[in-house]
Amino acid sequence: MTTRRAGTTAVLGALAIALLVLVLATWASSIGPSEVLRGDGPSPVGTPTDEPAPTDEASVPQDDATEESSETPRWIQVAAFVVNLAVVALLAVLLVRYVILPMLRRVRGRRERRRRGREGPTDPDFTVLEPPQRVARALLDDAAAQRRLLEDGSPRNAVVECWHRFEVAAAAAGLERRDWETSSEYTMRVLDLVDAHQPAVSRLGDLYREARFSEHDLTEADRADALEALDTIHRTIGVSA
Repeated sequence: MTTRRAGTTAVLGALAIALLVLVLATWASSIGPSEVLRGDGPSPVGTPTDEPAPTDEASVPQDDATEESSETPRWIQVAAFVVNLAVVALLAVLLVRYVILPMLRRVRGRRERRRRGREGPTDPDFTVLEPPQRVARALLDDAAAQRRLLEDGSPRNAVVECWHRFEVAAAAAGLERRDWETSSEYTMRVLDLVDAHQPAVSRLGDLYREARFSEHDLTEADRADALEALDTIHRTIGVSA
């Protein structure tokens, strides 16, 4: 699960728990504590006798008055219900504003981009290419320039510039980088999209990470390995006729 999806799930879970608590609170306040806590207590310990307990008739009205006074006044119940209802409405607005609407906008944006990609120019002689074909054509058109970058300069800088060139060409072809993707992950997705030779992709990717993050310099032998991997990638990129 990505960080964004985990965050969205956490927000939804928190809002769901808050709504549940407020619903229970609203129910409790509407019926009063005397109803929520009503129940017979435990039976008294001891042996029952046949002799009936004395009844003090004068005390009955006093017990009724005590029970009536323990009940929550009606206006407090109504006020509590209104307050809880307002809080629930506020949480619902926040849920729609910060969770549901952004999700709908992202879905609408993806549909719009797909629609624009399907429409293309109206010229009957123009062939509309699907994203894999567009990206493959862009990479092959840039192959010579990419190889020149790998041949020039120090091996470390050459490998880094060569790898970044994949990203530049794919972006120019209209393939957007996702928010959560690193540069390396985006390039790996690009090369997987065009069915490039995976061992060659892995080898060039390893050399890129070594050049990018290690402290030692790459050698000319590493440059030769990178050139071989790059040529293999270019040969195996699939483009429909």
